[in-house]
Amino acid sequence: MTLGKMALAALAGMTVPATFALAKEPQQFQASGVIDTAFDRVSANGLTAKINGQAATVHGEGAYAVQVPIAPYYQIVVEGGLIHPTVQTFGHNEIYRAICDCLQIPAIEVVARKAGRIELLFAGDAMAGRRYVEPIWGERQLIDPADPLPDIKALLEPMRPYVETADLASVNLEIVLSDRDFGNSPPKSVTFYASPALAHALADAGFDHVSLGNNHSYDLLEEGVVSTIDAVERAGLAWSGAGLNEEQALRASRLDVGGQALSLLGYVGWKGSVEPNQVAEAGKGGAAHGSDKNIAASVAREAALGRNIIAQYHGSREYSDGPTEESERRMKLAVDRGAALVASHHPHVPQGIELYNDGLIAYSSGNFLFDQYFLETHGSFVLRAWLDDGKVARAEVIPIRILDYRPVPAVGSMREAILDRLERLSAARGTRIDRNGGHGVIVPRASRAEAPLARMRGCGSGEDLLRSGDFENATYGDANDRSLKAEGGKIAFPMIGSGGHVLQLTPASNSARMTVSPSTFFRNTGGTQFEVCGSVFAPADVRLSLGHQMRQDGQGRFDALEGNPVSPAGKDTQVSGGAWHDFSITFQIDSSDRGKPLRPMLTIAATDGSLLPQVALDNLRILMRD
Repeated sequence: MTLGKMALAALAGMTVPATFALAKEPQQFQASGVIDTAFDRVSANGLTAKINGQAATVHGEGAYAVQVPIAPYYQIVVEGGLIHPTVQTFGHNEIYRAICDCLQIPAIEVVARKAGRIELLFAGDAMAGRRYVEPIWGERQLIDPADPLPDIKALLEPMRPYVETADLASVNLEIVLSDRDFGNSPPKSVTFYASPALAHALADAGFDHVSLGNNHSYDLLEEGVVSTIDAVERAGLAWSGAGLNEEQALRASRLDVGGQALSLLGYVGWKGSVEPNQVAEAGKGGAAHGSDKNIAASVAREAALGRNIIAQYHGSREYSDGPTEESERRMKLAVDRGAALVASHHPHVPQGIELYNDGLIAYSSGNFLFDQYFLETHGSFVLRAWLDDGKVARAEVIPIRILDYRPVPAVGSMREAILDRLERLSAARGTRIDRNGGHGVIVPRASRAEAPLARMRGCGSGEDLLRSGDFENATYGDANDRSLKAEGGKIAFPMIGSGGHVLQLTPASNSARMTVSPSTFFRNTGGTQFEVCGSVFAPADVRLSLGHQMRQDGQGRFDALEGNPVSPAGKDTQVSGGAWHDFSITFQIDSSDRGKPLRPMLTIAATDGSLLPQVALDNLRILMRD
C-alpha cells in the first residue's frame, strides 16, 4: 500500500492501522522530462516547455525540469520557432515516481517546421443537441438553449490546446444546425438538431473545416441543409460533403494551407432505407453518396488539378472492430485515385489505422462531442498528421475520453486501453503504432518504439471492458464520470496526495450495503468467462458479492435496466478491514447468452451485518477472459 493511499484513507475519514505513520503529502513536485528532436534532427536550442503553464528550463540536449504544484493532470506544451507546437497531458499517478518523490514525464518527440510541410488534425463525430439540452436519468443540463454558446465552448475547452495548433483542423459535424425543428424530419428512428452556436464554438476551439457527409446532415431536409451551411459559413468554417443537389454535395472544399493546395471531400456510405433518403441527387439535397463511382470521379477530378486530397468517409457498422468490406474497398479506392489521407467515422468506436499505397487510412476515430452513454464509445482518438508536399510523413494518435459527454485528454488506464486497441487492430493490417510520450505515432519511413507508460496492475488476462478503473480520468474540471452508478449511497472520485484517484463509496446513513455497477450494459461482449477484480479499502471487514444482469434479444435498454433480475455470479469474497486488499471474482454465463449485453453488479456489505462504512475501490477491472 502506497503512502498516498494511506493518506487517502486518513483524509477520507477511514481508519488505518496505527502502525502506519502518515507523512504530510508534498504540495510541490520536481517535474522533469526530455524533448526528443531525433525525428528531424533539429536543435533543442530555443525550444520552451511549460507544465501547467509554468515555464521549465530547457537544456541544450532537450532536458527540462521545473517545480510544479500537485494536480490531477499535467499538461506539457513544447513550442519554439523551429517546431510545430505540441501538447501532451498526463495524469498524476501515471508519472509520479515514489522512489524520487517526483514526476517523470516520458520523452516527447517534436516535429520541425519546414517548407512544404503542414499539420492537419481530424476529429470524429460531433453534435450538441438531444441529451445536452434535454438530459435523461436526472443528469444535469449541459447546454442552456437560451444561451448555448458559452456552454458549448466550455465543453470543447479541454481540447482547444490540441486543435488550435494545427494548420488545418476538421471535424465531422453530425447534426443539423438550426434554431428550431422545421417539423419535416424523414421517418428515421433518430433525428436531431443543435443550435447554430455549435459552429461558432467549433471555430472558437480552432476548427477550420467541417465534414457534412454523414447520415444526419439531411435530418431536416433541404431547410436543414440550408440552415447548416449558413451557420458554418457565418462562423467562418469551410465545409464539404453535403448540398442541395448531387453536384454541390460532391464539390470539394478547396483551401490553401501553408502554401499547399488542399481539397477536402466528404461522403456518407449508404443512401438509407427511408424516403426521402439521406443522399443528394440531381433534384434533391442531402449528403454526398460515397459510392465507388462518386469517390473515384470526385477524387480523380481533384488529383487532375494537382491538388492534395483529403477524404472523409462516414460508414461501416456501428460499434465494430473494423470496416465492412464495402467501406474498406471505397476508402482504398480514394487512396488509389490520389487521396493522401482518409479519415473515417460513424462506428462511434476506434478502429485500426493502415498505411496503404503511400496513403494513410484511419478507419474510425470514434466520437468527439457526442452524448452516447454506451461505455465502449467513451474511448476515442483525434488524428494529427503531417503532410510533406502532399504525402503523409508522420501521424499521431491523441487518445481522448468522452467524459460527461465532452472530449478530454485520456490518461491512465483509459489511454492504455485506447492505444492497446489501436495497436492490435492496426497490427492486423501490417501497420505499427509506436509511442511518443502518451500518444501513438505512425511513421511510414521508419519504426521506433518507446516503452509505454506504466500500466495498471493486472488481475488476469482478458479484455478490460471498463477501461477506466484506475479512476485517474474520472474527473476533468466540472466533468464527472457517468459510466458507473451506485445503489444505496453515493460515489465520488477524490484525489488525495500521491496515491491518485479512487472510487469512494459513501453509503446512505441507514444502508447496510452498496452496489456499484456500470450505468448501462456492455454491448456485444462475445464471451462467456468474466472476472471482476481490483483493490478495496474499508475500515472494517466487508464481504463482496457479484451479480449480473442480461439484456435479452429485442428488449429495450431501459426496460432491461429497470426490470431484469440480477443473477448471482461467482463466489462471495471477504476482505479484512484497515488495509488495501486485492480481490477477484470470476463468473461464467451460459453459452446461449454469449454476445448479449451484460451488466456486472458488485455489492459490498459489512460482514457482521452492521451499517456499511465508507469504502474505496481502485484499479477496478471487468475482464472478458475468452
